[in-house]
Order: sequence, then structure tokens, then C-alpha cells
Amino acid sequence: MELTPAFLMRMIKETLATPRAAAAAVLGLGLSPMVGWMALMLMAIGSTLLTHVSFAMMPVDAQEFWGAAMGSPIRTAILQWVILLISVHAIHRIGQWRGGNGRLEGAVILVAWLQFVLLSVQIVQLIAQVFVPPLADLLGVLGLVLFMWLLTNFVAQLHGFSSLVLTFLGIILTLITLTFLLAFIFTLLFGAAAVGV
Repeated sequence: MELTPAFLMRMIKETLATPRAAAAAVLGLGLSPMVGWMALMLMAIGSTLLTHVSFAMMPVDAQEFWGAAMGSPIRTAILQWVILLISVHAIHRIGQWRGGNGRLEGAVILVAWLQFVLLSVQIVQLIAQVFVPPLADLLGVLGLVLFMWLLTNFVAQLHGFSSLVLTFLGIILTLITLTFLLAFIFTLLFGAAAVGV
């Protein structure tokens, strides 16, 4: 199995069409834990790059508002990595707590793949922002809906949950909790810089 562009494009199409089956296929690739963690790190770096490209395309007033938080790509990369790391362990541990049978390495590779698909959508959104700005706004909303849909299917497949509705509700409750936690981390990482400006 080679991770060629053609293979990745086929997997993206399968993920969008049948996300649960695609999650099973990704898990079935038999990738080593090291590959999963490396992929997750690459996704954090890729997300950082796209975030800063998107920031550079914002209006001046928006750049001034977010300037303190976006001042350092290294801080952004750390934040992205922390978010992905928390996501992996939340999916693994909370899923097992609720009776799931998913393994940590499976959560790692599925979060990495989910992030890859979302980064692909973000690239399309950035291109649309240059040529068709209204379409970029629509893609932003669709991207959020896609994230929730794929995450629900991925978690259900990883842990063997039969109900997508209950899985979705569990994710919502988890996201609410994580939002408060990440807000605290964001303050620790960027609060001092913002105050010092």
C-alpha cells in the first residue's frame, strides 16, 4: 500500500460518501503507532500553515484583533498539537468509559485522517476566498457540519457503537467540556503575550 495522491483522493471521496466504511478502511491499513503519531504531528504543522495563510488573507482590522494570538507560528503549532492530543485521548478514554472497544492507536490514526480531510476542505476554502468569497463563507459552514458528521461516524466505528445519535450527543457533551479546558490553555499560551503588547 502506497500513500499516493491518487490513493489519498480516492480515500477522501470514500470518506465523504461513506465515512464509517472509510474509517474501517483506515483502521484496516495496519499502520504502526509511530506512523500514526507522525501523521498527527504533520497535521498539526499543516493546520498551522493554513491558519497563518488564512490570517494573512484577513482584513486589516481582523488581523489587528487576532494579532497577539497569531504572532508566533510556534505557539500556534503547539496549540494545534495540544488540541489534537486532547482530542485523541478524549475519543479513546471517554469512548472506552462508555463501553467502547477502540484502541489508542486507532484514535490517533483516525484523528490524523479526519484532520487531513478537513485541511483539504480548508485549502479549497482558501482558494474560493480569493476567487469567490461568498462560496468561501458557505464552505466554512459546510466544513463545520462535515467535521461533526465525520467525527460521529469515526468515533462510532472506532468503538463499535451502533447508534450515531447517541454518539453525536456524547461528542457534543465532550466538546462543551473541552471548550472550557482549551479556553484555559489558550489563555495560558497567549494571554501573557496579549497583555504585553
